[in-house]
Amino acid sequence: MKRILVTGGEGYIGSHVCKVLAEHGHDVCVVDTRFHGEYNDVSKYINKEFSVLNIFNDITERIPFDSWDAVVHLAGRSVVPQSLKEPYEYYRVNTMGTYNLLRQVQTDNFIFASTSSAFEMASPYARSKVAAEDIIREKASGYTIFRFFNVSGTDGTNRQLGPASHLIRRCAMVAAGKIPKIEIFGDDYNTRDGTCIRDYIHVIDVSNALLSAIDRGPANTQFECLGSREGYSVIDVLNAMERVNGKPIPFSVSPRRAGDAVSCVVDQLSDYCNLTKSLEDMCSDQLMLELRNK
Repeated sequence: MKRILVTGGEGYIGSHVCKVLAEHGHDVCVVDTRFHGEYNDVSKYINKEFSVLNIFNDITERIPFDSWDAVVHLAGRSVVPQSLKEPYEYYRVNTMGTYNLLRQVQTDNFIFASTSSAFEMASPYARSKVAAEDIIREKASGYTIFRFFNVSGTDGTNRQLGPASHLIRRCAMVAAGKIPKIEIFGDDYNTRDGTCIRDYIHVIDVSNALLSAIDRGPANTQFECLGSREGYSVIDVLNAMERVNGKPIPFSVSPRRAGDAVSCVVDQLSDYCNLTKSLEDMCSDQLMLELRNK
């Protein structure tokens, strides 16, 4: 059993991570700001009192241990269009928030959720994460920096929070009759069908990769990529949801959106990652959750 601190533990990825850690017998402590005004219930996964806490505050008075076997830092801001409007807020939370956490916690295994957007650097969101990576490499005793590609799917209980911006979630909402159609931002990119291409990974596979980083110890590499090595266009995702749902997914085309990269696919998959889920699994899991919460 290891003592693990998870920031953002009530969020989408965090709640799945807490579940996996608890299932493997680890002693989990969570801090979260409940930024969206909603949260996933992780009380059954943690052994210590949960803290609604901002990492800019003095967290040392509210957490049960002086040192940790690992810290999984998932808290942060992550909406690309919003970062274009509020760049300061993204640097404040993602960059300086990471520094403040490093300054307060003691661990030889600091695990960080970065982003595949870092390869393009097309938004303040991406740049704020890269700046945080730089700080971790300088300040952390031992670390693993994971660049997540598009995380989707669900364990059937824990869910994505806040306004729906993720493509697979929105496709599932269309299939479940919650919204009328998908809006595609640009169909004139230099890709096979004119729409942007992304790599996707199931949240369960992400959670197990983070568990592996806890069990195996820090990589101390530049970064580790979590994806699938498969590039799926927006149309590919719509088609996958149609196969799962058995019905067409209506869509409309709008102009390109600022900050969107043409293509972002894993080049070298991390050794910490063991893929068990497909794009269809992500679509099916998300659809089942949307139908259950209809």
